[in-house]
Amino acid sequence: MEFAEIIYEKSDRIATVTFNRPAKLNSWTPKMGAETRTALLDAERDPNVGAIIMTGAGRAYCSGADMGALSDISAGRASATGGNAAAAQDEWLAQQRIDYRNQYSYLLALSKPVIGAINGACVGLGFTTCLYQDIRIASETARMGLIFVQRGLAIEHGSSWMLPRIVGVARAVEMAVTGRLVDAQEALAMGLVNRVVPADKLMDTAREVAGHIANKCSPLGVAHAKKLVYKHLFTDLATAIRDDDESMTAMTKSDDFKEGVKAFLEKRPARYQGK
Repeated sequence: MEFAEIIYEKSDRIATVTFNRPAKLNSWTPKMGAETRTALLDAERDPNVGAIIMTGAGRAYCSGADMGALSDISAGRASATGGNAAAAQDEWLAQQRIDYRNQYSYLLALSKPVIGAINGACVGLGFTTCLYQDIRIASETARMGLIFVQRGLAIEHGSSWMLPRIVGVARAVEMAVTGRLVDAQEALAMGLVNRVVPADKLMDTAREVAGHIANKCSPLGVAHAKKLVYKHLFTDLATAIRDDDESMTAMTKSDDFKEGVKAFLEKRPARYQGK
């Protein structure tokens, strides 16, 4: 498939999605969203992909919704949540729990870890997309925030649920009601990002993390681990213990487990098949 507003690449078991509207600071459009979803679901279905990176071309990750789209919403010509129905029409998405069928929350349902390489401005809708990534690595030049209250809006697409679970309630409320941006170091201090690295090391670092997951970890184990962590945001401890133990029992019967033990004893890299 040809893409107009993203770049989609696959190599070394890593899929990379790059927002590609650098002249517009990668401002988000419905087309960009649809192309991103197409690429991510392709990566999900590809057995030769073990991890996914999302980043932006040029000096921004994503500066938020395109102003043309915002003008259409302001004038009543479009809906701020109009993409939900289109996202839910995908057969794979329709099979996921209802929490994951939103046009952004579906990232949580992917079995492949999604790593955000945040290379600059990450604002508004761009910030929302990052909240659904599994690991976030920021350039020293990154600035992140909701900003909506400074545009006459509030909060969107489940950010009010995700953000407190990442940074805590007090920090989430402050970010939501002030709309202020935080720099990379503050984002690191509050747990919003996992690492901060120099701008020229960002993609190398993201690829190192993605490559470790894709090439050294069991795809089956990774998928189980990610699924259980997010599932248990909705459950109690007793349920989590039961599910974890059931997963562990099932995994001990897998080819990946047998290969992991064998590779360790033979002192060689494991050759996992995700089975």
